[in-house]
Amino acid sequence: MAGFRTRTYELKTRKRKAGSRLTFALLADLHNKEYGPDNTRLIEAIRKQQPDAILIAGDMLIGHTKMPFFPAQKLVLALQKIAPVYYANGNHESRMRVQTGIYGEKYKKYMEPLREAGVCILINDSALLDVPGGRIWIHGFEMDLAYYQKFQQPFFKTEDLTEALGKPEEGAYHILLAHNPVYFSSYADWGADLTLSGHLHGGVVRLPFLGGVITPQVKLFPKYDKGLFKRGERALIVSPGLGTHTINIRIFNPAELMIIRLEGKA
Repeated sequence: MAGFRTRTYELKTRKRKAGSRLTFALLADLHNKEYGPDNTRLIEAIRKQQPDAILIAGDMLIGHTKMPFFPAQKLVLALQKIAPVYYANGNHESRMRVQTGIYGEKYKKYMEPLREAGVCILINDSALLDVPGGRIWIHGFEMDLAYYQKFQQPFFKTEDLTEALGKPEEGAYHILLAHNPVYFSSYADWGADLTLSGHLHGGVVRLPFLGGVITPQVKLFPKYDKGLFKRGERALIVSPGLGTHTINIRIFNPAELMIIRLEGKA
């Protein structure tokens, strides 16, 4: 997996002033992958897009006691110099944060320099994006680790999201960073206009007409494997990821940097 491609999605919303336009870069599931020394190729690709904000949907590193986090940390610090970065945890960051008996202070050592540099870390928290044209809230949801276990899919209620993040502001545009896309219907019912996810690695192997074959959690033919999905006016964009782990292959499933253009309409 020597390279990645850039894919752009165009979205429109009445919650933004007609003609207003914003650009977001979406990254997920890098898993410490480097594209050139210190990820220079990835950084330059993002810089060329001139994003208004960079959104991270988790798993930038590998949550393992013996794995370094410096490739991911250096990348995020470099991205913060391009545009404001909003970072929500994936299951790898989450288990490092929660399971201190196993990982010690590894999560703290990874995240503290990012916070000090101005990266907005969203752990069941929200931030208002200060841009003209209408209010945009960015929310970061950290799902309980039980929802990431192999061979199971626990029931998830919209009320659980309300408990974590509160009720979304009426009339504002809401972007939800939620690493696991499986529960899109609940995210949409909560009020997320746009949910950004990763986690499923595009289904690892992709087949014509069938899409992704298997997830890292050993689930066959996942519904929300990669790309754009709609539920009424609500949208979900799932990144196939920029790296791999455990199953270190991609077949007909290139790594992707995703660019989102959000335009207001009358």
